This record gives sequence, C-alpha cells and structure tokens, in this order.
Amino acid sequence: MQVTKCHLTLHDFLFYATREMGRLYETEKVIHNWALTYALGLVQKPHRSFNSVPTYQDDLTPINAAGVYVTPAKPIHYDYVISTFKLADNRHRPFSTVSNTRKKELGIKVTNKPSFGKAKELAPGSLFEFFIVGDLPDKLPKWIRLGIWMSKAGIEIKDTKFLTPKNGAFTCSHLLNPIDLAISSEFYDLISMPPVSLLQNARFNGEYVEFGNVCLPTSMAYFASVI
Repeated sequence: MQVTKCHLTLHDFLFYATREMGRLYETEKVIHNWALTYALGLVQKPHRSFNSVPTYQDDLTPINAAGVYVTPAKPIHYDYVISTFKLADNRHRPFSTVSNTRKKELGIKVTNKPSFGKAKELAPGSLFEFFIVGDLPDKLPKWIRLGIWMSKAGIEIKDTKFLTPKNGAFTCSHLLNPIDLAISSEFYDLISMPPVSLLQNARFNGEYVEFGNVCLPTSMAYFASVI
C-alpha cells in the first residue's frame, strides 16, 4: 500500500468560518480533507456554483476508482491573527458570490451573508501535515488556493513508503473523516466543523498501516461509510 506524507505551508492568511460567535468568525486549525482534495485539483469543478448546493458525494466518489485518497491536514505549527473584514474591501471580494438581485432573477433562494465582522485567521507560516494514499497524481501541484480568501499555500512531498497492512487494535493520532471510513471507532476526540466533523486520537480494531509513528486505517475511501 503506497502512502505519501506531504506538508502544507500557508503563504497567506487562511480563513473559513468553522464557528460563528456574534460577529467573530473563527477558523479551526485543521484543513478538511474534502477541501484539500478540491484544492489539489483531483476534482475538476467550476469555481462558482449558481445554485450553491454542495455535490460532495457526486464529485468525490469517482476518485475511489483510481485508488487515491487524501486525509485531512493536521497542524504541526500554527499562529492565529484576528482581522476586521468588510466586503467593500478588494481583498475580501472573493467572499461575495452572486448578488441577491441576480439570485432572484435565477430563482435562487436569497440568504443573508455577513457583510462585516472579525475573522480569526490562520497566519502565514502555519505548517500542516497530511497523507495521500495510493498512486500520486502525475502532477501534484506545488501551489494551491484554500479558504474564502483563496489563500496561497505551498505543497511539499516529504516521503513516500510502500507499507504492509497489519491487523489488530490501534490508535490513529492523525485526523480522520468518519464519513470516509468503512470501520467504526470505539473512542475518539471530535473536532466539530462543517461539512463533516473530524476525528482525532480514534481507536479502532481492524486493518491498518504504520507510517512512522502514525497508524492509518486501510479502509479509507471517499464516502466509504455510505457506499
């Protein structure tokens, strides 16, 4: 089983609203594996969707046929900054999508979006680690864009190993997406975030591989729990 360890370094402020507390919008110090899969170019999707309805399962499950899976990214080092945003500012224009007038013309439901507030963002220099299971894409990008501000991040391949699966009880210290697991965890720490909360320090009994001091279940695949 081929597993590749990658590092992701932020070169800009990264923001997405994991939690909303009044006018404060906080970014969790993790990067969801579905967002990372889109950013790496494994899904060919337009940047703008006029109906604003996510199609995660339709987009991601075809990747399973290639035997490729991307885990969430766990922080190695991170810093936070709090900044004030307003949509009239050029820097925050990507946060705007389709105008309410245009939505009404298209028959799309109009929803309120924050026009100003404070954003708790991950700072440049923050470093994350994630794994790619299966054969690497021919051209893994060195640079990707993430978050609402389309922030720039660098990708670096650190190591690739061909691992022999083991069987038994194990604890995974890395982040996992429960929707993408064919086995259930006995105990875990929960990181609440949309669109699917993630697991950390999860205990399992089943097949796994060891990459250094990280144990990963072999049953990871997009929407494995519902297919």
